[in-house]
Parts: sequence; structure tokens; C-alpha cells
Amino acid sequence: MQTEVNAAPQEQFVPQSTDEQTANNLINFLTNDYLKDDLQFLQANDRKFQFYKIDLNNDGNDEIFVRFLSSYFCGTGGCTFLLLDKYGEVITKFTVTRAPIFVEPTKENGWALLLVKDSGVFKELKFNEGTYPSNPSVLPKAPYDAPSGHAQVMFDDELFKSKTFDF
Repeated sequence: MQTEVNAAPQEQFVPQSTDEQTANNLINFLTNDYLKDDLQFLQANDRKFQFYKIDLNNDGNDEIFVRFLSSYFCGTGGCTFLLLDKYGEVITKFTVTRAPIFVEPTKENGWALLLVKDSGVFKELKFNEGTYPSNPSVLPKAPYDAPSGHAQVMFDDELFKSKTFDF
């Protein structure tokens, strides 16, 4: 009798983070445009990112969050994230931001309300005049202590993993 050997389980990633075409487009954007002047300073382990596609303004087009993962982009207060439109144009560059990011179904100025945790409390990021606030640490505490049960969760390394790519 032959015993079948099971392969190790495939790591599961949220589908909003796995599209190879989007990853390739982002790699081109990061290396040829956004980070072209930084590349000479980046070590191989600095050149990692994750992304998450989500329609934040119900226009039928996904916006793309980009999360940088290394010490070049992260400090004690958090990391740099980008929010790009469907054309790869930067809507917001977030600094000192920590994952996960919660996307609430509530809209503010036609765009989803974002929640992030900063210094142990939640902060609301409301879209205004074409962008979200870039630095959550300067915002007041949100008027509640937790995201709604209807929030979409991005970049939760425990429950909703995003695939990591190199550039």
C-alpha cells in the first residue's frame, strides 16, 4: 500500500493582492518613476511591497494601495503607503501609517472613510480636496474605539494576508 504525501498547504493571500499584471505595472512605476532616484540607496531586502485593489469612490475603477515593508520606508511610527488611481497617479502618500487599514462602507465626500490605529487609538482619514490626510499621527482620535463590523480590512498580516512582491 502506497501512502500519498500531501504537499505543504499553499499560502493563502487575499485576491485583491495577487494580480500579476497589477504587480508588474507597479514594479515598472516604482523602478522607472516613483523611486528611480532612491534605487541606488535600496538594498535587496528594501525592495519589497504589497498592494491591495479596492474601489474607494464607487466609480467602478479600483484604486491601488501600495504598502512598503522595509526599514528604508518604515520607522517607529509606521510605514509609507501610497494610494494610486487606476492610471498610477498618486492620490495620497501616507507616512507613519500602520497596517491594518480599515475601509469603512461610510462615504465622506464620495470616498470611503479609512481607519488606522496610531499610538493605540483609531484615527479617521476622510477624503477632502482630492486626497486623504497623509499623516495620521497629527489627526484627533476617532469618535469611536473600533472599526465597524462592515469594514474591509487591508494588510492584516494575520487574517487577510497580502502577497509580497520584489521590485
